[in-house]
Amino acid sequence: MHTGRMWTIAILAAALFGALGVAQEKRPETVARPMTERARKQQENRLRKELNAGYTRWLEQDVPYIISDEERQTFNRLQNDEERERFIEQFWLRRDPTPDTIENEYREEHYRRIAYANEHFASGIPGWRTDRGRIYIAWGPPDQRDEHASGGRYERTPEEGGGSTATFPFEIWRYRHLDGIGEDINLEFLDRTMSGEYRLTTDPCEKDAREGSRRGSHPDGVDGRRHRADRFTNPNGTSCGTSLGGQTEK
Repeated sequence: MHTGRMWTIAILAAALFGALGVAQEKRPETVARPMTERARKQQENRLRKELNAGYTRWLEQDVPYIISDEERQTFNRLQNDEERERFIEQFWLRRDPTPDTIENEYREEHYRRIAYANEHFASGIPGWRTDRGRIYIAWGPPDQRDEHASGGRYERTPEEGGGSTATFPFEIWRYRHLDGIGEDINLEFLDRTMSGEYRLTTDPCEKDAREGSRRGSHPDGVDGRRHRADRFTNPNGTSCGTSLGGQTEK
């Protein structure tokens, strides 16, 4: 390339960038418009709704299984966010095993349980809303967990009448002690729909795939407060039905 042409290109480039620079210098600054009174009120209302939704979430999703009826009634009577914040702070402080330290072990363990339930027990609905999630959040992991995720052949315990049977998927959680409930607590969860949704049942015969299909389902809540014998007996006082071997249970 000739030297003269090189100079021409350089001059054109300089002129181009110079023009851009001039244009940028002449560009007027953007000035933010002041917020109108209407826009300000709309923003405040939106923020207030977000805060209220947060308090509703805390009450209905974070602590529904550990808050007492009296505490719930008190919270619902509070008039402003400052009172609600103070209530929540005192709620956790009353349950803190080491109030003189920065950490609140009870609160940390509670939210760990919620996270575990959501990760392991979700089945079309959030894990914290399932029967297993409720029990896990309220009472923690069982001392022993007997899982039969595929169902199939199962040897009944003597309390269940003995013999073999075919079952729906089920789990048995055993707790050595539960405060306010008692000792040696067994909770049985049954997946009758084969969908991963385990429901707490009080009837050990309900997991029998053959008997269950004839008798129907009648789960009995999730509080687990019935006596141990009630969970190992049919409603009519008998044990489970005929086993695979053909023996009639009494």
